[in-house]
Amino acid sequence: MGNAVSFRGQSGKAWSFQRAASDAPWARAPGVAIFAVPEACGWRIFRVLELTGKPHDIQPIWAQSEAERYGATAVFVSLEFDAPVRKQMVSDLEAGFQPVVRSGIPSGGVLRLAA
Repeated sequence: MGNAVSFRGQSGKAWSFQRAASDAPWARAPGVAIFAVPEACGWRIFRVLELTGKPHDIQPIWAQSEAERYGATAVFVSLEFDAPVRKQMVSDLEAGFQPVVRSGIPSGGVLRLAA
């Protein structure tokens, strides 16, 4: 994993993340992943995803593929083994950043980007 980065959710709490290489095995451990699109003054959060750490879970890989289609080039990962804390992180970060794709909402008909 790469550099340490902190993201603050709506609560103001700083959650610590590490930037991961897209080809690294970041989806194998439980935690939270953030897919981000580079912008002029930082990052646009595309999606915040809970990682279960279960073997053969393909949801993180599909989420990464979808994020890359819309310009996301960075994956930030925070390892967290406690499921309630992971859910709290996801909801806090989504409330604070308002990502393009939110958890629990299918992205099929929701995502609209202006050209």
